[in-house]
Amino acid sequence: RDIFTPLFLGAQLHIPTADDIATPGRLAEWMADSQVTVTHLTPAMGQLLSANATRQIPTLKNAFFVGDILTKRDCARLQVLASNVRIINMFGTTETQRAVSYFRIPSINEDPTFLKTRKDIMPAGQGMINVQLIVVNRNDRNAVCGVGEMGEIYVRSGGLAEGYLQLPEATAEKFLTNWFTSDMKFEDSITARGGPESQYWLGVRDRMYRTGDLGRYGPDGVVECTGRADDQIKIRGFRIELGEIDTHLSRHPLVRENVTLVRRDKDEEKVLVSYFVPLSGDALEGMVSSDDQSTDAKGGKDEEVIKGLKRYRRLIKDIREYLKTKLPSYSIPTLFVPLKRMPL
Repeated sequence: RDIFTPLFLGAQLHIPTADDIATPGRLAEWMADSQVTVTHLTPAMGQLLSANATRQIPTLKNAFFVGDILTKRDCARLQVLASNVRIINMFGTTETQRAVSYFRIPSINEDPTFLKTRKDIMPAGQGMINVQLIVVNRNDRNAVCGVGEMGEIYVRSGGLAEGYLQLPEATAEKFLTNWFTSDMKFEDSITARGGPESQYWLGVRDRMYRTGDLGRYGPDGVVECTGRADDQIKIRGFRIELGEIDTHLSRHPLVRENVTLVRRDKDEEKVLVSYFVPLSGDALEGMVSSDDQSTDAKGGKDEEVIKGLKRYRRLIKDIREYLKTKLPSYSIPTLFVPLKRMPL
């Protein structure tokens, strides 16, 4: 779809080289030279695009984001590069046949104050044509969540996948008949018509896909995605949401990318470890230890980690103090590990 849709519409397809992607600042330069008007990005690629960028991209009109949580900071950075770009945050999975919902952010030229009115995380939005996002109470699946109430997101759509090949239990767990409309009857015109296609037709069904994503309705009716239901873990008797930690960590002004994982210490106890990529350049002034400015490590990965911990100890302290204002003490990671780049 990403390849043939632009060609079908008479547009050119531009694909960056590995060097264009890997070299800081090069991707924005390549986009400007190629006069790109539409781009599909993940939030991580958007961060890579805006990092160390030295060129404006005035031709960019639409940027479609999908694949992860999109933050207000990500959007603001892109708007600095491309004042004409409309950002569309999309939500969907392979099981739902790609993106099924959207939320539009106008360009900074159209509405320079729009982002200031939004929360830090961009919503998953509203369903596309013939798609409904339903936030269901996790303790009572017969109850739809109210505004602001956390629940699990289900996708109601006629275009869902049939299920997982040769995995009936997983299919039964994720692809469900819509129990909210179990008494409704639907006209089946395809079976009545006959024809060769009818042998593959399983009938009119009202189904939902259980995404495993947590979310809530906003006051305007759009759905906000807040993390994964399976990101909840238990350490020392406390239930902890990894997604909540990462959401707050991503809002720190000097953190570009981050992920929090559960590791085992020397006593085989569970501990929280946050890996993060700091911003570069003047933004880190005062946060980098002057006694070790080098990031080159000649002693392998362990020495590289040690150098990073020493170099960014002031920043790590600042991050820890910041999270103390946002999270309970048992949710504060034990260790913060700075990285040059986040592994894909």
